[in-house]
Amino acid sequence: MVKVNWLIERFVFDASAQFLEELKRQGFTYKETSYLHFRPTEANNYFSDDECVLFRGTLNLGRDILRTAWIPGAYMNENNLRCSSYYTYFGKYLLNNKYFLLPLGELIRRRKEVLEYFQSDSELFIRPDSNMKSFRAGVFNINVLNTLQSLGSELKTDETTLVLVSGKRSISKEWRFFVYKDRIITGSLYLVGEERIDETIKGGYLESYLSKVLKEINWYPESLYTADICESAGELYVLELGSFSCSGEYGCDLSLIIEAGAKAALEDYELVNG
Repeated sequence: MVKVNWLIERFVFDASAQFLEELKRQGFTYKETSYLHFRPTEANNYFSDDECVLFRGTLNLGRDILRTAWIPGAYMNENNLRCSSYYTYFGKYLLNNKYFLLPLGELIRRRKEVLEYFQSDSELFIRPDSNMKSFRAGVFNINVLNTLQSLGSELKTDETTLVLVSGKRSISKEWRFFVYKDRIITGSLYLVGEERIDETIKGGYLESYLSKVLKEINWYPESLYTADICESAGELYVLELGSFSCSGEYGCDLSLIIEAGAKAALEDYELVNG
């Protein structure tokens, strides 16, 4: 019988120790690694090429995991987790439902036009199109950072990087949910204002809201992923989607994450191997 093996990158998430304990409790085999020590060509030092393996860790190492023969390896579909992909489906539910997608160099050239559109004197929300976090999303003053050199230096990226630009919006709370296709696995509060607060979500209006959105959209980036939602001016919005393999758990139920991860991994393994 095929079993799911887990490969865990050390010291990445706050609940790493608890996650390993839960893997042991559920009887799973796991091994630990680090970004500096892992080589895709030497993956069979951990597990053989034909085994079912599921990874948890950073985006950079996750990208290496996907270069191995393991199925599924990692749940982090780079193409589907780009804003330019999933915004197509989630558009009207998004906090940033009015936006521009353009190269950073074009943002500088068109900054007056963009500022006027968002009725802003100077500040805009900017994030990378890619989920690989090439720079940290945030609100930037593009009248101060008004040259490609200054803005590119601040974001540590170049003029060809595709960015999403939107108006500044206030956020009062943020929650993370782990999702299997269109079904919620578990969720957690993680931010109230600027304060980190981990609190498990079990049912209630938040799950009802997200479930309704997921059912109406009828699209998902891959079998497992995360969906962050937020509260702004008293309304709920989808904030962003993320990778199951590379997203922090906060106060989510680890046992449910592991159970769902193993279930999806086996399904995908059997789909490929028959």
